[in-house]
Amino acid sequence: MNATFQDLQDNHNRMTGMCVRNEQDLDALLRSFEDRQPFFFELAGENGFTLLIGFGSDIGCVQYSTSDGEPPYLMAIGDESAEDEPFANFLTGNTPTPVPRRFCLPISLLRRIIIDFLESGEQSSTVMWQKI
Repeated sequence: MNATFQDLQDNHNRMTGMCVRNEQDLDALLRSFEDRQPFFFELAGENGFTLLIGFGSDIGCVQYSTSDGEPPYLMAIGDESAEDEPFANFLTGNTPTPVPRRFCLPISLLRRIIIDFLESGEQSSTVMWQKI
């Protein structure tokens, strides 16, 4: 499945509108984020579902929902035992957006969730999901 990238922090990102088709496209996109502060981006699938992704150097978060913005919104659940601070902040429109640590995941798991989405268009079975 194809998904379209939209950077929700940097309106001038030249990669906005890029079609992500496979792991190679995804890896190129993620490499382009090196040295950035944690921020949000979207991958809108051609199937009518979207991943809202918070991406930082070592952690991220993922929300799965319909592309029309209607509920339900499903958040991937991370490792709750790793909570050293109650929230992680990801930028969107230059505004820090707090995300509870229970929804934060290591980047390797975040990548797996995105690949599952690209392959099936559905939420990954690799993690548990919570309606928010």
